[in-house]
Amino acid sequence: MFERPCAEQPHGTATPTRSDPKGTESHTASRWPVGPIDIGAALRPRTPGALRPPPPGGRSTPETRNNPVITLSPTAALRQRAARLRREGVQVFDFSAGELDLPTPAHIVTAAIDAARRPENHHYGPTGGETRLRQAIADRLIPRTTTPLDDSNVLVTHGAKQALFNTFTALLEPGDEVLIPAPYWVTFPSSVQLAGGSPVIVQPAAGELKITPDNLEAARTPSTRAMVLCSPNNPTGLVYDASELRALLTWAAKHGVWIVSDETYVDLGFRPIPAPGQVEPGVSDRLITVGSVSKSYAMTGWRVGWMSGPKQVIDAAAAVQSHTTSNVSRIAQTAALAALTGPDVTAGFRAILGDRLKACQVVLEPLGLFRTPPDGAFYVFPDIRGFAPDDVTVADRLLDSGVITVPGASFGAPGHLRLSFAIAEEHLRCGLSTMAELLDGWAG
Repeated sequence: MFERPCAEQPHGTATPTRSDPKGTESHTASRWPVGPIDIGAALRPRTPGALRPPPPGGRSTPETRNNPVITLSPTAALRQRAARLRREGVQVFDFSAGELDLPTPAHIVTAAIDAARRPENHHYGPTGGETRLRQAIADRLIPRTTTPLDDSNVLVTHGAKQALFNTFTALLEPGDEVLIPAPYWVTFPSSVQLAGGSPVIVQPAAGELKITPDNLEAARTPSTRAMVLCSPNNPTGLVYDASELRALLTWAAKHGVWIVSDETYVDLGFRPIPAPGQVEPGVSDRLITVGSVSKSYAMTGWRVGWMSGPKQVIDAAAAVQSHTTSNVSRIAQTAALAALTGPDVTAGFRAILGDRLKACQVVLEPLGLFRTPPDGAFYVFPDIRGFAPDDVTVADRLLDSGVITVPGASFGAPGHLRLSFAIAEEHLRCGLSTMAELLDGWAG
């Protein structure tokens, strides 16, 4: 059993609270008190039915949303299965990858090599990140908001996952609820749970893949503290346009709900991607933006992400990070700085992904599996209920033939499959053709 650090403090010590974010008042308990975390829980089987999605337009119920068992990410588990199949000599067409198959651009690698030769980078750095990188991130975000930003509004993290964990740890108290629209990235609910909060899955209306203010209002309770936005979305690749986004943000502002905007895929949009801070300036004091260099620069293994928002939240999150991982590798931060300030490679990546998306369309459209083409990222999310009602069974049967997909149930959207087209076009075409033949055969 592991007790969270600083769960209690001696009487009279200062701790940040919602009303006193800088911790200038005296309190007897930490701002983020939670019970003991059972590390062994991750080794036990997942509770059957935990976090199962609610009916269309509804919300998860208390008995389904509170699952203390944190399990391996489904996409990580699929990577392990793919590696095992390859070792067994099976030809694998892996559509589960959440990363580009391309190498990190050379100028970024060169910057990292140069940084590794400098002795100052062999030691601890600032917990919150190198000032130059934090300012470069702020500069990147400034055009997407109407609120002034500088390096003090940015925390550099070990990828977007840690940014989410830090955010929820800073914002949530036990019992606080976070609204998570389905379909959702698999890490969102677990990040909330690890921070002591309760994820509430909000389903869109039947047949839809985006939520509305009515869906959010149906899920809201007095315990609602925050909501998650992800646009372009993982797993669908869909984007909320400005009017859709404004409606959601207006609802959040009305009810004092924090917005956690995951913008990891924003540089891989096939059209302009509206930003919350642009569309509705009034939410900026309750807006946390999460991002990383992982997807846009083929840097998933470098583990550099960030969170940006009001300074008091960034300071609180930095305090959390100081007790968990400390600073991100200074060498990796130098690489990230080169990515953000060097030649723009994202246009080339978008062009490659656009060609691969067309290859997906050629195979999937005749089967009726290209009805919601993505606006960004590198995923398609076809509804396969016309072929079989159970996406998990379909994914397992495809896996037996060496075609690896992620069932929609992993994202709170049963009846779908997530297919990544961030793989070499030759493998993409062969794998899609194999999948199409199998699906067509089952339907017949």
